[in-house]
Amino acid sequence: MKSLRCSLMLFSGLCLGTPFAITALTEQNATQPTPSAPQQKYRTHFLIYDVEKKSTKTIFTIGGEWHAPNWTPDGKYIVSDMGGDLYRIPVSGANAGKPEKINVSEKMMATNDHALSWDGKRIAITGLIPPLPTKISTPADLRNPLFIMNMDGSNTHEVHLGWLHGWSSDGNYVVYTQYNGDNFDIYRINVDGSGELLMTTNKGQDDGPEYSADGKWVYFCSNRSGKWDGWRMPADGAGPDDKLAEKITNGDAQEWFPHISPDGKWLYSISYPIDHPDHAYIGDGMKIKLLRLENGVGAKGAELTTVRTFFGGQGSGNTGGWAPDSKRFAWTEYEKLPEQAAK
Repeated sequence: MKSLRCSLMLFSGLCLGTPFAITALTEQNATQPTPSAPQQKYRTHFLIYDVEKKSTKTIFTIGGEWHAPNWTPDGKYIVSDMGGDLYRIPVSGANAGKPEKINVSEKMMATNDHALSWDGKRIAITGLIPPLPTKISTPADLRNPLFIMNMDGSNTHEVHLGWLHGWSSDGNYVVYTQYNGDNFDIYRINVDGSGELLMTTNKGQDDGPEYSADGKWVYFCSNRSGKWDGWRMPADGAGPDDKLAEKITNGDAQEWFPHISPDGKWLYSISYPIDHPDHAYIGDGMKIKLLRLENGVGAKGAELTTVRTFFGGQGSGNTGGWAPDSKRFAWTEYEKLPEQAAK
């Protein structure tokens, strides 16, 4: 069975926001606890990597399974989701590591498909509207509205359906993944919901689109070459037969979610063990990998280098976690709680 993109908050902490088999999703959804009584399986460590010092540091640890840290442009906060809600977390000072809930003005379950506009004034997010369906047989059974809101959660409005991943640097567009016939392709749309553009048409699965800061390229991941790797295409799409799509990674694992630094000099990815071709997985063997870029692709002689091997999943960093200065990026790692570790 092909892996299908379905974003579902599983309060049991199994998985959130990425392709996995419909059968697995249906089984998980059937036993989903209610939002009012989440079952915490993990505590989460928020880590940063300094590309100049080549050092890793834990900045804080919080109970629960937290996902997709997005750094605010002022460098003061990380925006992350947990348990169907969205939070901002101070990075330093007396309140460092103390989550502040963002009160979204639309009833939704937050997924880990969220990203901040480059000016830091808005959040785009794919949210799910409860109650969730009890049976999920096709992607159409799960409605996945893409919302845009102010940073404080106000003025939340639906733009389209799609699994959101990135903003254009001018704030005019968002890019997302959506089911297209028998596979997932990448789309762009104006922030007012007009002008949807299909950007890829290859029969492989495409995911995780993000813009480069100069607005010229969209980076994404795809399994069109036989396994998941990082690719890029011009900002107006991959062209006829996706001839303008360019493969930029060739690691020894399933390379997901290429995140390019604001200065365009670095790219990091979330890597899965090679025998896990979809990402309905939380476990050992996850990796953060780093690639030095030149003109938007791997510099001469540069290769994907493992920065960290850890216990985690795609929610550890499926959307970009670069700090605004391009010197650091953030992700999350999970630690089983004692009662879970004993099982």
